[in-house]
Amino acid sequence: MDFIFTVCSNNYLAQASILAKSVKEHQPRATFIIALCDKKRDEINYAEIPAEIIALEAIEPRIEDLAKKYNIVELNTAVKPRVIEYLFEKRAAKTVVYLDPDIKLFHPLTVLYEAMLEHAVLLTPHIYTPVPIDGKKPGENTFLKYGIYNLGFIALRRSEETNKLVKWWKYRTYEAGYFRTEDGLFVDQLPMNHASIFFKGVKILVHRGLNMAPWNLHERTLTENNGMYLVNNEEALVFYHFSSFTVDANELPLFHYDRYTLKQRPDLQRLYNNYNEEMKQHNHTFYQAFESAYSLLRESAANTQKDKVWRKKNLLKRIFSRRK
Repeated sequence: MDFIFTVCSNNYLAQASILAKSVKEHQPRATFIIALCDKKRDEINYAEIPAEIIALEAIEPRIEDLAKKYNIVELNTAVKPRVIEYLFEKRAAKTVVYLDPDIKLFHPLTVLYEAMLEHAVLLTPHIYTPVPIDGKKPGENTFLKYGIYNLGFIALRRSEETNKLVKWWKYRTYEAGYFRTEDGLFVDQLPMNHASIFFKGVKILVHRGLNMAPWNLHERTLTENNGMYLVNNEEALVFYHFSSFTVDANELPLFHYDRYTLKQRPDLQRLYNNYNEEMKQHNHTFYQAFESAYSLLRESAANTQKDKVWRKKNLLKRIFSRRK
């Protein structure tokens, strides 16, 4: 079977619903799964989301320990290789494609499945072409810091080498999946810089319609042709990554990527306006209000630890004050 999945907490279910709908439209034969990095809530009607939803606690017995260790961004990224492992081992997956929840498909994934006939693992780099040194974001150094490849996407075919890579990746995300770029750590993404060196069958795809995003706009423009988006008038837009999207902002995420404003990119305006409306239609305001149960667990564990330290300090203070 062919599986496509994403990982998110309840507050990202609007984005995941848009992705699910686009998968159903363009890749209907694949099984789409949302790995819920959260506890299910009675207030949410999960049945209305066109996806199979699996709570992480059902496949990862260590999820609460990981939640105490990692913040919610780190946690959502750390469990990705575990879900891949589960799909290969327990669901007899032939292929697995991971997509971030804020991605939307615009075209069938034919190019991926054709590439997986010959290659076990597929990756896309953040950029294909040089970026000027002009003080704008992103620069080439950005990707040396956060990763050459964007792990908002990865595709894998069942093989022994794939299993080795997934276990290697999981070990690193579980042990050191922190957002600490000053220590050479960036969640699940930085380890993958080594993937094509350490493992056979890793293919770096060259296709500008894959993983178009705010960080690679310097090399990609959109045009519409008979209802289909083309990148650079050459390749179909397969999927777009709406990273750091803010509803009703009517702007690109300039805090992270300020090379262009949306006004400077009329080719993107329809794309972003449509996604904005879809976010509203898929109850973004409702979902975004939910704080992840694992964030609350981590906060509670941290407060408990602080309380223990405070009590110990006060006990020592009382003991020494009696001796005076």
